[in-house]
Amino acid sequence: MQALNGVILCIAWIVGLLSRAHPYGWIGLMGLGLGLMGMRMLSLRTPWPFLYPWRRGPRIAFWLLALAIALFASLYFVLRTPTSGSRDISRMVAEVSRSPVTVTGTVKTVPRLTRSQTVQFQMQALNLQAKPTQQTVRGLLYVSLPPKQGQDLHPGQRVEVSGYLYKPRRSATPQGFDFEDYLTRSGIFAGLRGKTVTVKQSGGNWGGWAVRQRIVRSHARFLGPEKGALVSAMVLGHRRVDLPFDLRNRFVKVGLAHALAASGFHVSIILAGLLKITGRLSSRTQLLTGLSGLIIFICLSGFEPSVARAVLMGMAGLAAVAVNRKLNPVGVLLLVAVGLLVIQPQWIWDLGFHLSFLATLGLIVTVPPLTQKLDWLPPAIASLFAVPIAAMLWTLPLQLYQFGIAPIYCLLANICTTPLLILLTAGGFCSGIVAVVWPLAGSLLAWLLAIPTQGLIWLVTQISQLPGASLTLGTLSIWQLVLLYGLLVSAWLLPVWKQRLSLLITLALGIIILPLWHHQVHRFQITIFDRATPPMMVLQQPEGTLVLNSGDRNTASQTLVPFLQRQGIDQVDLALATDLRPRWREGWPELLQQVPLKKLIPISLTDNTALQEWILKFQVQPEQLRLLQVGEQLIQNQAQISVLRHQPTLLQFTIHQQNWLMVAGRYQRVLPWLQTTNVSSPQVLWWSTKVDLEAIHHLQPQVLILTSPYIDAESLSQLERRIPQVYWTPRDGAVQWTRDRGFESTFPLSENPASPL
Repeated sequence: MQALNGVILCIAWIVGLLSRAHPYGWIGLMGLGLGLMGMRMLSLRTPWPFLYPWRRGPRIAFWLLALAIALFASLYFVLRTPTSGSRDISRMVAEVSRSPVTVTGTVKTVPRLTRSQTVQFQMQALNLQAKPTQQTVRGLLYVSLPPKQGQDLHPGQRVEVSGYLYKPRRSATPQGFDFEDYLTRSGIFAGLRGKTVTVKQSGGNWGGWAVRQRIVRSHARFLGPEKGALVSAMVLGHRRVDLPFDLRNRFVKVGLAHALAASGFHVSIILAGLLKITGRLSSRTQLLTGLSGLIIFICLSGFEPSVARAVLMGMAGLAAVAVNRKLNPVGVLLLVAVGLLVIQPQWIWDLGFHLSFLATLGLIVTVPPLTQKLDWLPPAIASLFAVPIAAMLWTLPLQLYQFGIAPIYCLLANICTTPLLILLTAGGFCSGIVAVVWPLAGSLLAWLLAIPTQGLIWLVTQISQLPGASLTLGTLSIWQLVLLYGLLVSAWLLPVWKQRLSLLITLALGIIILPLWHHQVHRFQITIFDRATPPMMVLQQPEGTLVLNSGDRNTASQTLVPFLQRQGIDQVDLALATDLRPRWREGWPELLQQVPLKKLIPISLTDNTALQEWILKFQVQPEQLRLLQVGEQLIQNQAQISVLRHQPTLLQFTIHQQNWLMVAGRYQRVLPWLQTTNVSSPQVLWWSTKVDLEAIHHLQPQVLILTSPYIDAESLSQLERRIPQVYWTPRDGAVQWTRDRGFESTFPLSENPASPL
């Protein structure tokens, strides 16, 4: 009973933190607590058999204690949520927006290369200079710099960065990455787009960052940048190493992301190796050696959620071995989770925290029964199958909820690469420790890992190139997620379900597939992104998907591709390109690497041989690529598209019996042309170039979508008075239209009342 009571109190703390997902979550906590106490009271008054467990369970006073803990956890989360102080630099953003500033501060983190090919780091701000004022400030800044400017920076330096301040925004794309929330959890409320940096004080030359750089450079000396970074990531985690993004994507695609994140897999290998080496020594020596190895590991890789969880559980296991006692692994896991959430309650929303604990829970409760089912195999082989299957079962629902993608060859990749991962993790750890003392010797040891490292890269590359390496299903809803984990918990705790695994699997597949299939068959949705150049749209129909423009390389890879994957779109049937300048061409290859494309149609005045040659390199067949001229009409399922004009580009869409008109490109005055051309008034006008009030009023739309960032408050107000529905994407975010709900924006006006200025 004591164990059950402890579990309930731990769960109460976690549920209390989770209740902050809703502003009135405390009301839900009260309802849940009163409901549980009511079940206890009812079990004492009625002889119903299904209430018998409640009669033997905790008393009402205990449930009241659990409710109090949950409510305190909810309050504790609020108290520990970072807020900006009165002198925080974020409070100056409105005053100096669009004006160059110079910020003096101290570098707090090691600069890292981002997917946008900029260097980013955190800086403690001390002084702000903005003509004609100079002010003492406080607070952390998220700083980005050109690579050449930031490559020689390190923590402890006093620097002066010139650039532009900004406030991070929430994702303007539905279900997109919330950059504002990500920075807020770290206590950062402003960013600085730096142009130049000047080092004022060099700072110290030693610290954790220097040790890590020593290891990374030692591994790269003889292994080369790519292989050296991979070996370093096995020891330090990919967050501490600039691992090439292409290589990282391949690991993620085949379900080996855990190999690049310092976690329980690496801790178990390190502990097993240390205990093997000290096997003939005393238990005290084994304990001290193991603890020393774990402390070194967490100091090298940092206090990340997955690392902290693995190290704390490793320490608990070592202590149990030392005192010759058995531990309840599930209880230890819960205690570790609560302990970490007391230290940092914001981790309750950290995806790495969730995946780490779910994978560990899966290994604890699912590996033993799976191994028994595979008893016809040798024990080592059965374990090799059971471990990745268990981890995948418990993490896959959350992955589908977040990303909408399932790695098909996850099991194959884990089985094939496990021996190499063990070798590289142990070898990388040993060579890294040696490199701290003697870099050349560490480099020589790492050089012995060249062939296994190359073999691992080759294996991962080959598996990632197999047909259907990942299955794009689309994201799950919250109720699907709850039901799937309910089935997993039932299979673990209820004996009746353990004998009906085939039924459980059928129910799980039905929960995943049927709603997604229904959505795919009946979906009809238009999404207009908050971009002006080039304007971007995705039209989803039951019979196919249309994409208008892909943006530049970063927009395609970080915005468009994730959006398509979360929507369950595994193929684009028709793509239109209205802007053919070199920068905007680069997005198409990025899209094609992730999502197949059936037909691409550029819209241009001139023959674009260079564009055709560029696109043909990325598996678009010649018959799939042609130019669309003025007057031509395309029919794609329920949508008709025609080109009315170039410079600016005018596209007319007839979608679900609605007349849409898009105006984009380099603006030229179009009112005289509209007055002499038979262009019917559109129901929806999408204006993505310099705003022309006279032309917009002439067209008389019912709905106006503005994606141009340049419009003054008076003009916007005038448009809102004369047109029933006006959306301005820099303020409202992306705009979506569906048959059932009509038009909706990412940021409703009630949540974002700021003026365009």
